[in-house]
Amino acid sequence: MSKKTPHQLSRRAFGLGTLSAATLTALAACAGGGGAGGSGGTTVAFANKGMNFFFFVVQNEAIKRKSEELDYQYKTTDANQDAGQQFNDWNSLLVSSPAFVIADPIDSKGLETVVKQTAGRDIPVGIVDTPLTKGVADFTIAFDNYRGGEMAAEKTVELLKKRYGREKGTVLNAYGALSSSAWSGRKKGFEDVMKKYPDIEVLSRPTDGDETKAKSVAGATLSEFPTLDAAHSPSDAITRGLVTTLKSEGRTGDPDAKDHVILTSIDGEPQALDWIRAGVLDASVSQDPVAYGEVCVELLHKYSLKGEDIPLEPYENKDYYWEKAPIEKTDQGPTCVIPPFFITADNVDDKRHWANVVTNDWGMQQ
Repeated sequence: MSKKTPHQLSRRAFGLGTLSAATLTALAACAGGGGAGGSGGTTVAFANKGMNFFFFVVQNEAIKRKSEELDYQYKTTDANQDAGQQFNDWNSLLVSSPAFVIADPIDSKGLETVVKQTAGRDIPVGIVDTPLTKGVADFTIAFDNYRGGEMAAEKTVELLKKRYGREKGTVLNAYGALSSSAWSGRKKGFEDVMKKYPDIEVLSRPTDGDETKAKSVAGATLSEFPTLDAAHSPSDAITRGLVTTLKSEGRTGDPDAKDHVILTSIDGEPQALDWIRAGVLDASVSQDPVAYGEVCVELLHKYSLKGEDIPLEPYENKDYYWEKAPIEKTDQGPTCVIPPFFITADNVDDKRHWANVVTNDWGMQQ
């Protein structure tokens, strides 16, 4: 089986730089060594990167719920997108000798030292959302951001062809901050597909992932290109700004209208599903923070805690819309990449979408 490099799969690996070797050594020393292994722990520890996106809030809740379902106690930290703080948090969590540690890395390289330290204490390590680029985890579960961008472009092309009978039009790509490997991958995937169609003009304009800036970019683009045909957002945080402007300009709400700006996004948050129901958003490429948390806890509990390797075979569970995902060998350990899929008006009410789970079953509001 061929090895895959997982660094292109991360969602929001904020470009905060790799911690220096001296800093890593000093921080590792603060935590000490030895202690009981994970086999005796009763706590699941999650070194979270932050709670500034609804996605991260849901991911945290998924890990908590699954841990408690399996009779673990749960402890989490919030690094507030600070790589050094996440490193410190991880070491603090090790003091209680948890059953296993899970993290969504901010710095995919800078956690290598603490990952090795944790493994040296026989405490399994799980990685969700943002794979390591250095170090080996017992299990990683992530999303193919490049493929997500490709799929959004393919849907845009499909809808333009449906409107005009051929692949033509003007498309705004309101891309996110390129310091994020996730947003960078989504931008590249989207634009690589669009390069195949010479009669589609792509306007790539930065939003830095900011809703207010996205609103401004959409307004300026419509002023310059009043016949704009389509727009794409690589994250629902950006989509909110686009939707505000498109609504104010009367350019959305009826997907069959000629002045409707075809709109695609990535994430599949509850608000995105409401936009799809309202005819504002044509399609969202979903990734699944609920599955990230639940599957990671499940497999660490079932295999890693017993000292067994996680099988390199497809993971199957019909509770998730995607139902089946491969687990393959990578340089960073067994890695499961959940296949991206579209949420459209045809399937928006499927109860297995993570947004429907958290709103209808968990009672969470965005």
